Amino acid sequence: MIVLGLEGTAHTISCGIIDEDRILSMESSMYRPKTGGIRPLDAAVHHSDVVDSVIWRALEKAKLSIRDIDLIAFSMGPGLAPSLRVTATAARTLSALTGKPILGVNHPLGHIEIGRRVTGAVDPVMLYVSGGNTQVIAHVNGRYRVLGETLDIGIGNMIDKFAREAGIPFPGGPEVEKMAQKGTRLLDLPYSVKGMDTAFSGILTAAMQYLKAGNAIEDISYSLQETAFSMIVEVLERALYVSGKDEILMAGGVALNRRLREMVTEMADEVGVRAYLTDKEYCMDNGIMIAQAALLMYRSGFRMHIEETAVNPRFRIDEVDVPWIADSVRKDYGKAGAESRIEEVDFHGRPAIRKVRIPKNYRNQHLDSKIRYDRMRNEFTMLRKIKDAGIKAPIVYDFDPFSFSITMQRIPGRMMSAELSEGKTEYMHDLGAAVAKLHSTGLAHGDLTVNNIMVNEGIYLIDPSMGKVSAEIEDMAVDIYALEDSVKGLGLDPSIVLKPMISAYISDFKNAGDVLETVGAIRRRHRYV
Repeated sequence: MIVLGLEGTAHTISCGIIDEDRILSMESSMYRPKTGGIRPLDAAVHHSDVVDSVIWRALEKAKLSIRDIDLIAFSMGPGLAPSLRVTATAARTLSALTGKPILGVNHPLGHIEIGRRVTGAVDPVMLYVSGGNTQVIAHVNGRYRVLGETLDIGIGNMIDKFAREAGIPFPGGPEVEKMAQKGTRLLDLPYSVKGMDTAFSGILTAAMQYLKAGNAIEDISYSLQETAFSMIVEVLERALYVSGKDEILMAGGVALNRRLREMVTEMADEVGVRAYLTDKEYCMDNGIMIAQAALLMYRSGFRMHIEETAVNPRFRIDEVDVPWIADSVRKDYGKAGAESRIEEVDFHGRPAIRKVRIPKNYRNQHLDSKIRYDRMRNEFTMLRKIKDAGIKAPIVYDFDPFSFSITMQRIPGRMMSAELSEGKTEYMHDLGAAVAKLHSTGLAHGDLTVNNIMVNEGIYLIDPSMGKVSAEIEDMAVDIYALEDSVKGLGLDPSIVLKPMISAYISDFKNAGDVLETVGAIRRRHRYV
């Protein structure tokens, strides 16, 4: 089967042609604004002007005519609506003229599937980093699930906006990378990891302030990369332990960055997993990735009528069934964690665990020491305050800042993730009451996922190292958001699983309505999803 794929979600219009065994051709054209960032309508005009020539050049290179094509595919979303509409119209026209079937493809799905094809990855955790997207994705129970993502802007948009303020034309990422290689001083920028999610707007604001204050752009670029990349690699490592996968795949325009590729490879070596870095020509948006995803979809029985091909600028990858992948056997990481190692110890006759925050070689050494110390100290404080609030949590026996370790009560029981995987949900009302009490006291856990809740004749909250003592509504909303997303990561529907929990939360916390409204706002504020 020969498939023609059209990609046009943002600044690039691209046509790729493949069959089951070969990549036959690819032609692309990028819209490059003279000043500023991407203007959606101007990008769409560019795509409309060149789409015909891009398609015919790809056909000519493949030595094919349009009649030789068996399937027409196009990027249905997510992306910029004007660009998407041009691409879809071109695909519909080809399908109507030739009578060949048509399929709309989810854009991130294309990145994953071309990455798997060209690297040999089988069932990886995917780090997808581009202008509008920053997501960590893994296949669970028949679909790709978003395990973590940006809560505000994509990492590529953040870098491009900084570059624009510095007078660097679009795309700014490559030039920022060059300047970062000359930087030597690490400036203090917000390190914003919230559970499995990240936020980059604070980094952008701080970087712009340093720029206005006259700091060297090389040092700002260096600090921006070291901080932002450390955040996403940390979340990527955490996703390995959550999902039980033993492969990493990386794609998207920002995945071209040499420093990021170096950090991901180093982390993978430390953990003992294989990192697959998608070939650079396929990291950027391209028609080949759309054709490859469509080929797999068509083989699996997917079909569309023309009237079903409306574009969807907010098309989530977890809305797409992916029956062609079988989940691999979960890797047992033992007591390993993204930031620490756990040892079972005896503390003066009491069963205990010793949690040691280990150095991460992929991070800047100064940044790494700061993160480890701050989180260890915060966990010590938060556990005490959670206990004082009448919520079950481990008792801290010893705190050693010199070895970056905490010794605490060993809690028998099981993680909520294991309980949910077996369909056990009878403790959900207790969980809602515990979170309501937590938030009523002005505390936010900061990483309220299914792996940080223990079930043992009630609910125990563990590892609040990213928690807040004087929490605002937004911090509390991130708790609920993180919990819902971690349930999704198990392939479950949080609206069903967490219904008793949310009911108890609303009943016991007077500001629950404001928190839940903010959860919705967090989801809506994503530009691309």
